[in-house]
Amino acid sequence: MIGCATNTDVERLEGRLDNLHSSHETMKKEIKELNARLEKRQRHGERMQELYAEQDAKFYELKSDVRKLSGRFEETEHRLTGGLKELSGAVDANREKLNGIHDSVELNDERISRLTGYLGFDSEEKLKAAVGSPSDDENASKKLPEDKLYSFAKKSFDQKNYETARDAFEKFIETYPDSDKADNARFWIGEVYYSEQWYEKAILEYQEVIDSYPKGNKVAAAYLKQGIAFHKLGEAGNAKLVLKELVRKFPKSNEAKIARQKINRIE
Repeated sequence: MIGCATNTDVERLEGRLDNLHSSHETMKKEIKELNARLEKRQRHGERMQELYAEQDAKFYELKSDVRKLSGRFEETEHRLTGGLKELSGAVDANREKLNGIHDSVELNDERISRLTGYLGFDSEEKLKAAVGSPSDDENASKKLPEDKLYSFAKKSFDQKNYETARDAFEKFIETYPDSDKADNARFWIGEVYYSEQWYEKAILEYQEVIDSYPKGNKVAAAYLKQGIAFHKLGEAGNAKLVLKELVRKFPKSNEAKIARQKINRIE
């Protein structure tokens, strides 16, 4: 029973949850900063491409004029040829700089992709491609059907397409926050992280189910999986505390039955 747990146990569990939440927020902030830096570099690269295009156009326009005047103004052509060589050198130099920037952007993009893939913040394009999105001529605020979006997310999870499933469930909660399936969607996000063995993040998602949907049908399951996740992290004390809370609140549930067995096996 949870009443047997000391205040120190409860405070340790709450402290652990706070630390996990703080660590997650820090990582999100770092990702946001990396994305901002990448966007800045991309904008700079696009500007360099525009400058190169303008210089290239001027180069060929000037060269055409030289050809027209070559028979009448040899001296002028000579001077312009010298100017054209300098301009060509500048264009080549800018092209080399642009290639360097492009290579740097690709390298950073690869690093960002690996990092965001690990943290689970990509796959937006996969989601759009799979469930469809409004065309340019349609209302930009048009919503995807609730059942279609949820079914797609669950199917992706069942097929172990975890990144796509996580993005789809997040999109579902964002689009349909009042849906009676919102708590299920949040729980399945926790299951995605659990399946990826990212137990700290899974614990936070299960806690979100417990705190935000106290009357939902996934609370008992969230307690159970949270306790198991703590055990996976080697935190036996917190694991037992959570599982005992499950037994206290939902004594007749199937989850409580499983929790009692696991409590007896936890040393």
